[in-house]
Amino acid sequence: MWGFSFVAARLVLSTLSPIILATVRFGIASLIFAPVIVVELYRGNSQKPRDLVELALLGFLSISIYFVLQYTGVDYAGAGISALLVVGLIPILTGITSSLLLGEMYGAQQVSGTLLGLGGVALVVVPGLFVEKVDWYFYLGVLCLVLNAACWASYSTLSRRLMTSTSKPLLTASYVTVFGTLLLIPMSVTSDWSAVRYLRAEQWLGIFYLAIGCSCAAYFLWNFSLSTMEAVKVTVWQYLEPLVAFIGEVAIFGTVPTATTIAGGVAIIAGALLTNWTWGSARQKIK
Repeated sequence: MWGFSFVAARLVLSTLSPIILATVRFGIASLIFAPVIVVELYRGNSQKPRDLVELALLGFLSISIYFVLQYTGVDYAGAGISALLVVGLIPILTGITSSLLLGEMYGAQQVSGTLLGLGGVALVVVPGLFVEKVDWYFYLGVLCLVLNAACWASYSTLSRRLMTSTSKPLLTASYVTVFGTLLLIPMSVTSDWSAVRYLRAEQWLGIFYLAIGCSCAAYFLWNFSLSTMEAVKVTVWQYLEPLVAFIGEVAIFGTVPTATTIAGGVAIIAGALLTNWTWGSARQKIK
């Protein structure tokens, strides 16, 4: 579901700007998550002011700025490459961030995985510099995707403590989604909202797929998996996202990845697996 989200986003981005797409998507998702907050407040389970500030920050990192950067990357770099860079770089950058902020181990194998992943990124993006006309918008998209992965790495690291203290993933996700949407609204005020009128039926289907399928259903499936399997084993399945995204992009847009993109993708995923597997194994040994 998350792999096809990049393809659905590309379909809608032919009409809407990245920030409007993000606002519409999470506006719909917030209508689904908001009742969770209302029910908890009715039960007398309110959040501390400090936690609300932290939830707002998490909403900004994981939704507001995160999806504006991601959709800009999809718009300029394509769905498959976007999925590849985001999914591949997140575990690598999360390992670095956790090492710096939480003091978690980042040893020689993690460094090797990072270098292998970054080498894969180079294979994906460097060949474009040796053509007659460089597509600088592509590189702007790549930059946005790298910053996008950095935002999620920061979110994952900062949310770990909050998730431990609240022990309510659904409630936390509800607050994060609503806060992220509220912060998107002022960011989108200067955008051309009249473009919404020109959305085609298939684009509206794409938006509802993103809002209900990816933001709600896929999140539930993800957390259900985490409740029955080890986190490291669950995370490995994320590496199917780029494959799904490339298949969807070929089927819908006819965009075929180059040999260097495929080679770079293999290196990125291998680096991410190496970083994630050793990092997870180290944590198991510590336990």
